[in-house]
Amino acid sequence: MILVDSSAWVDFFRGKSDPRVTRLDEALRDEDDLVILPIIVSEVLQGFRSESDFERARTVLARIPMIQPTFDSHVRAARLYRTLRRKGVTVRGTVDCVIAQACLDFDAALLSLDADFERIARSTPLRLWRETAG
Repeated sequence: MILVDSSAWVDFFRGKSDPRVTRLDEALRDEDDLVILPIIVSEVLQGFRSESDFERARTVLARIPMIQPTFDSHVRAARLYRTLRRKGVTVRGTVDCVIAQACLDFDAALLSLDADFERIARSTPLRLWRETAG
């Protein structure tokens, strides 16, 4: 299972060239086991200027199965943030910890272009999709 972060979706919809975007495109074509979080849907869709681009993206995102973190998952995300902070790892936002914790809870690899997740993965069991693992 692969959870796709907003950074990968944004670059995908912008048509950027990156191995992670290529992997996302392949996963969509092959109907691989992709999942998304509700907050990622909001993050991605809020950036569109035109209604037609917004609707195109909404249609694509609506096809991806959504996972729902539980109350306990959010508690674990808060603990994750606090643990990382104690270790001196700076995480820019709560959302990143919620995403990382969801990956840990659902045993999903994270497909992201966000360097914050690299820092989280160095201090946790978070699995990031790597080009060699693709």
